[in-house]
Amino acid sequence: MKNSIIALFVFLLLGFGYYYVKDKLFLSAAQTVNTPSEKFIQLKGGKFYLNKEPFFPIALNFVVSLRANDTAMWPAVYISYLPEELWSSNKDSCQKQLKNTLQLIKDMGFNTVRLTHIGEPEISDFKGGRIGFTALEGLNGHKKIYLESDEQYSKYLNAINDLLAAVDAAGLKAIFTVRMFHEAPRTEEYLKRISVRFKENTTLLAYDFFNEPLYFDSIKHTKEEVYKYTKIWTDIVKYNAPNHLTTVGLACQRELFVWDPNLVNVDFLSMHPYEYEPDQVRNELYWYHKYIKKPWIIGETGVPSNNDSIPYENQVLFARKILKQLVNCNGQGFSWWQYKDLDWGYYHQNYLGVVNRKGETRTSTGQMVHGTPKPITTEIKSFDSKMKKEPCFCPENYYNFSSNNKFLIKGKIVDAEGKGIDGGGVLAWDQWWINHYFSTSKSDGSFELYSSYPFYHWMVSSTLHEMIRKDINPDTAKTINGIPTINLGTIVLEKVDID
Repeated sequence: MKNSIIALFVFLLLGFGYYYVKDKLFLSAAQTVNTPSEKFIQLKGGKFYLNKEPFFPIALNFVVSLRANDTAMWPAVYISYLPEELWSSNKDSCQKQLKNTLQLIKDMGFNTVRLTHIGEPEISDFKGGRIGFTALEGLNGHKKIYLESDEQYSKYLNAINDLLAAVDAAGLKAIFTVRMFHEAPRTEEYLKRISVRFKENTTLLAYDFFNEPLYFDSIKHTKEEVYKYTKIWTDIVKYNAPNHLTTVGLACQRELFVWDPNLVNVDFLSMHPYEYEPDQVRNELYWYHKYIKKPWIIGETGVPSNNDSIPYENQVLFARKILKQLVNCNGQGFSWWQYKDLDWGYYHQNYLGVVNRKGETRTSTGQMVHGTPKPITTEIKSFDSKMKKEPCFCPENYYNFSSNNKFLIKGKIVDAEGKGIDGGGVLAWDQWWINHYFSTSKSDGSFELYSSYPFYHWMVSSTLHEMIRKDINPDTAKTINGIPTINLGTIVLEKVDID
């Protein structure tokens, strides 16, 4: 009897200590997810599965508005997707529009939506500052929602529950985009609460922790910090919702200088390559295939078209080319930016949609939705992820996207042992840090970065290695073969210490 009492005391003491250690990042409530794991999207051997069958995410980025009144919050189709005459402040009307729009997305051949905006909290200030959202109130008003009480969290999470229910009703899965900063502890509290609330939700494929840190990470981080913080965020999700996956939306190959793809602690990567230079997307997919060591998908891509200055056929040809390269380079999913044309101020963003703003379309359930699908949706619907694979293609301009020849910096990237680093990145800017070009080191570590203007600043890195940044004076360039050239010499990169 005495031994039993001692054993019980030790058990209780250990249990209390365990949850005390977990106190601020993890919940001590029952953690068992009762839903069979095969009903969630799973990663096995670098591939996605659902109900033990292969699953290839074909996703569409979909902006969702948060609406609110004094008593409730609810999700709605992004107001900029709709003409003014279709705006509504009625909850039932908003939910009907949302349901019908998601059904159209399913009808167009997509099986997943990447939900943006509604899950990305605004941060008033760091170090314990408030987080929240700007919700639409009525037709024109804005309401600041701060997540500072259980009541506010309950209303907000109920709205997200309604959103995921609408996604599920359409037969889609969801990647849910949030905005995390370790320096803003309330974002981690937010992640904890949302992952607990939806731990058994099988519609939710993954949490996307950060959208394009290359452009939107407002804090200067190191690779070591990125490794540490993304591990904390993934641990929060895995502890509270062990069957949900984690990802980060990395802008492109140029993220490797800080948000190194192989040092981001997530289940898979969501890459966002765009065609800013000739054949840039296929070039980037080739690099992902060679150097990223974990599963990856295209989380965003696209080219604009209004069928006037640029024909719709351009989107079709681009999608066909990129989908083929994606399969050949072992990408595990695809996502287009975005659902519909809108007015964000300039052509490239305005006409990336797969649906235009003309006419109406009847869904498979007989409901009418504003807008007409563009021809690209036929290409999406006919895509076969099981197509016969060919070698991952390396375009001819892989080392010089824009075929520049007016200025050149060159050198060699090596590791601490003096061995050349293959696939390292070199990036350089003009005098005002506005224009830049990028290139990749060859198998012996050598690189040549050409430009159409003189360089003043450069940085070099490689995956799993440090980043080095310096300035140069273009007046010191020597003309070689008619091109002003600066030789940076041998650049030694130490490995990142993640211990």
